[in-house]
Amino acid sequence: MRKLSALLSLLLIALLAGCSSGPPVRVFPPQASVQELRVQEDGQWVANVRLQNFSTVPMRFSRLQATLSFAGQEATRIDIDPDMSVGPGSNELVRHVFTPAAGARAAVSDAFANNRAVRYQLTGRIASAEHETDDDFDYTSALNPVPGLTGVLR
Repeated sequence: MRKLSALLSLLLIALLAGCSSGPPVRVFPPQASVQELRVQEDGQWVANVRLQNFSTVPMRFSRLQATLSFAGQEATRIDIDPDMSVGPGSNELVRHVFTPAAGARAAVSDAFANNRAVRYQLTGRIASAEHETDDDFDYTSALNPVPGLTGVLR
């Protein structure tokens, strides 16, 4: 009986030790996309860029380098240190204020004038010093004028 009790205790300790390490750490490439674009009265644009973490651990993003284009026309280049931590499977917003290039301004103005979507592309690199990653990304989608909010695309 003592041998069985000792064996069961040893088995329980081994099972608990196997569970103590927690879930496996998996680091996946992040993604960036535009959540919202606001055209301000002074001609500046404000892009709210969503940084998405697909990893199983928090990621502290240390560099976002990207080119933002609308309807194939480059609007701006982004080169910032967001210095933000994004939880596992979560996202955070980075605000970027800029003066757009003329071709992109015309494409977005046309979208507002005709109340239709405008295609955009955000392409570049996202780095995390904490996990020593530097990943390429390329995201293409469209933004639509928001009814009731002048100068806003989502």
